[in-house]
Amino acid sequence: MLRSLLPKAHPKFLSMPVLGPIVDGFDDWLDANGYTPSSRRYSIRILPHLDLRLHQVGNVSKLTHSVLHDCWKTLIKTNPHRAGTVRALERYLLAHGLIADGQKATPTLPASILSEEYADHLREVRGFAASTISHHRYTAERFLQHLEEEGTALRCIQTINIESYIAKTGKRLSRASLQHAIGGLRGFLRFLAINGRVPAGLDRQIDTPRLYRLEQLPRALPWETVRALLRSIDTASAM
Repeated sequence: MLRSLLPKAHPKFLSMPVLGPIVDGFDDWLDANGYTPSSRRYSIRILPHLDLRLHQVGNVSKLTHSVLHDCWKTLIKTNPHRAGTVRALERYLLAHGLIADGQKATPTLPASILSEEYADHLREVRGFAASTISHHRYTAERFLQHLEEEGTALRCIQTINIESYIAKTGKRLSRASLQHAIGGLRGFLRFLAINGRVPAGLDRQIDTPRLYRLEQLPRALPWETVRALLRSIDTASAM
């Protein structure tokens, strides 16, 4: 609840001309969808900036996908961290039937913009470290590039497209590295399924390589083994 999240500042957010009537419900939705308290506070504090950009619609009942997309498109160039909140707000409005027009899907996004949105999700919702975000973003970009080369749209992805990408990636990675890459791909597919950009459940159709403990050569030898090796050397001559 907004009052418990921001005990002193909540009246300011409730009084916003456009987003004020839904801000309390939006915070509840963030909480229900796994946002941490710090991520919720960050998203709520961005709403006044969005409210100023959305003032031309008059009230929340007149918001449309196209209006929110224009707002997002502007922010992604100037302040990409804030742009992620626009997408979260759109998902909330869509889930509660508050979007005015009948469109359910946002326009197809370029790979670079979509990967940036995914990075924002990992940062704000999942709380990943910068190095982990970089790895997952790289995987997402390689997968989107693969789909583009195949001429496959996101909404048309099938298991065969994922299998062809993994087969291609497996030629340049070890089994351990491929396991990490597949984990990143699974996370990206789950993210895409949130908004219905890809069919749900694709992430569960990927098998990862088997890795076994002690399957590789040891990085070091026990000291007794080293001593046995040294004793086995014939030291009778200089050779």
